[in-house]
Amino acid sequence: MSDMDVVIIGAGVAGLTCGCLLANKGLKILMIEMNQKVGGCCTSFEKDGFSFDLSVQSLGECQEGGRVWRLLKQLNLLDQIHFIPLEPAREYYFPGRKVSQSSRLETHIENLSALFPKERKGIEGVYGVLKKIFEEFSNMPTSLNWFEPSSFLSQCPFLSKYKDSNYETLLNEFVSDPFLKTLLSIRSSYALLPPEEISVVGMAGIEMSYFNYGVSCIEGRVEQLPLKMGEALKKRGGKIFTGQEVEQILIKEKKAIGVRLKDGQEITGKVVISNVDAHHTFSDLIGEAHTPSGFRSKLRGMKPSLSYFILYLGIRGELDELPVSNNEVFFEEELQQEFQSLYENRMSEKAPFYLLVPSKVNPSHAPLGEATLCLSCKTSYHFSPDWGQKIRDALSQHLINKASAFIPNLKERIVVKIETTPRTIEQWTRNRWGAAYGWSQIPRQSGIYRLSRTTPIPNLYLTGHWTSPGGGIAGVVASGELTAEAVWNQFTKGEC
Repeated sequence: MSDMDVVIIGAGVAGLTCGCLLANKGLKILMIEMNQKVGGCCTSFEKDGFSFDLSVQSLGECQEGGRVWRLLKQLNLLDQIHFIPLEPAREYYFPGRKVSQSSRLETHIENLSALFPKERKGIEGVYGVLKKIFEEFSNMPTSLNWFEPSSFLSQCPFLSKYKDSNYETLLNEFVSDPFLKTLLSIRSSYALLPPEEISVVGMAGIEMSYFNYGVSCIEGRVEQLPLKMGEALKKRGGKIFTGQEVEQILIKEKKAIGVRLKDGQEITGKVVISNVDAHHTFSDLIGEAHTPSGFRSKLRGMKPSLSYFILYLGIRGELDELPVSNNEVFFEEELQQEFQSLYENRMSEKAPFYLLVPSKVNPSHAPLGEATLCLSCKTSYHFSPDWGQKIRDALSQHLINKASAFIPNLKERIVVKIETTPRTIEQWTRNRWGAAYGWSQIPRQSGIYRLSRTTPIPNLYLTGHWTSPGGGIAGVVASGELTAEAVWNQFTKGEC
């Protein structure tokens, strides 16, 4: 096969978004996926009648007007994928108290203000800044030169002010109560960072994509989203190779001209887009000889996010003990404490953990009268040298023991048990060290500092959570849209 317009490596949600939008423009698209089905981390599996979603449990921006909703409308998929709103979105358990989090920002602010009436102005101030940053970043013209201070400041005043700041700095500017700061920071855990490390810009993306247009689950399996997008791509003339792996990105006269597969087949394309790990892209698929030294140095200095250990359980009984599907348990009110252990490749006894009951929202995930339960905790890839069965059993037992405080007789009720480790995620996605969200959302790797979707190699682009705005389904959809726009601009200028 030759003379494709665009070859996309990796059929995650960002790659699918990008491919579908470019196919809509009439370009010839080929997508290559090493796994047997598309979706990346947005996939599902089944065992003994129980269905599990690999890592994506809830999504933002899926209700009418949201980014995901708009994409599906553009692809004529709104009648094929149905969303179930979650309200409340989550419940958080702390020693001696429980806090529910609404999926609607206005309700969330009102609830926090009722708990901390003297801090209402500060709560509104924090979310006001996050909202402005999100709006500025979402609407930033591709032509804007942020290295020209006066232009950047005039067009993006909030981004300009907070681009180098961590989230703790913003909280200290507006609020004083320590527990309120914890509640306002709680979703920094989603980025696997404490508030003093996550960037304000990264937090803006996480919070606003979550609160904008509500929080939802996909009715049925989450993999329906990428599978339907794959079908949409094929209807638009695109092709998808599954079970095929790219061995090399072909370079000629310092430009990307196509790919070579592991079976030896070579495919040419006017543009190549990588939707896979950036380190793998440049170190393995391209190689140092074709990558500028300055860019290699930049990559070496970038830090991947942490990862997860996830335990999927099929349970006898319907788990009525948990009132909502998404729950998180904290054993202390300080979010910073567990991260020192993680950075030392240890697991703290007081580490928070998640209890997710997907079958509470999607009863089809379990046989009648039974339930699915996902227990998970943050971890470092280097916590275990081999992630063998011994360490998996130890972590599984640790989580089951913790969850038994909320679910009586849990151990005796388990009928199915499957573990996912950082190494599993690395093998499935090629994300270095099983990084859950691409690069860590620290200030020097967020917003305008994240890898650009254009690269030092002409005709080679990036998309996905290694580029801005970052991880999460809404985030990678945004990345796919922005990369598609950049590629299409190149075609319209006749530069391909």
